[in-house]
Amino acid sequence: MDKIKNSLAKTGKYFREISVVVIGVAITLSVNVWITNSNNRKNLALYLNTIIIELNANAESFENQSKMFQKSARYADYIRLHDEKSLNKDSINYYAHSNDGYGWGVIQSATIYGKDAFEMFKTSGAMRQINDKELLMSIWGTYAYMENVQLFIEMGFQRKREESMIAWQLSLYGKSNIVPMQLFYSADLPYQMVQQCKDMAERIRETVSKLEESKMVKR
Repeated sequence: MDKIKNSLAKTGKYFREISVVVIGVAITLSVNVWITNSNNRKNLALYLNTIIIELNANAESFENQSKMFQKSARYADYIRLHDEKSLNKDSINYYAHSNDGYGWGVIQSATIYGKDAFEMFKTSGAMRQINDKELLMSIWGTYAYMENVQLFIEMGFQRKREESMIAWQLSLYGKSNIVPMQLFYSADLPYQMVQQCKDMAERIRETVSKLEESKMVKR
């Protein structure tokens, strides 16, 4: 009988020790999972806040571009509202310069927006942690739209370069246009470049508002 009691005592002690080990391992794993999840949430918040900073800078850049293109729109208005005989040479020269906006003489475009923060976010793997798919699509869509607007602006400047080249070739034969870039500025492109940049800035602001309201950013 004593042997049985001793055996049961040893068995009970063994199971108690096993239970302590199992519970200890479970607690350790739970803590590790909690720490990992906490770090993931912090990293996600860091990436999203960085994107907010980048988007705010991009919105400001597009707003500035919209203002810079206003000079092209005003030149388009000027040549549309006046016949060639009433055009003033000094006024035409004023609209050529770029110190207060993109004049008709500016034929090189520049990169308007940045996407470094977004590219880092895409490659980080943090994107998988976003459960708000609508917010994720808004971010992707905004950056895709920025690229489209950039391509549209570059296309406009390409048209200007082509017309400038034609004007230069004509000048070699002693011919010149009375109205510089008349073909380009008679179309709607100058106005569209203004509006595209303005609309892009507004869309970016909307995406920033969604991000700032997200709990994932406030962690």
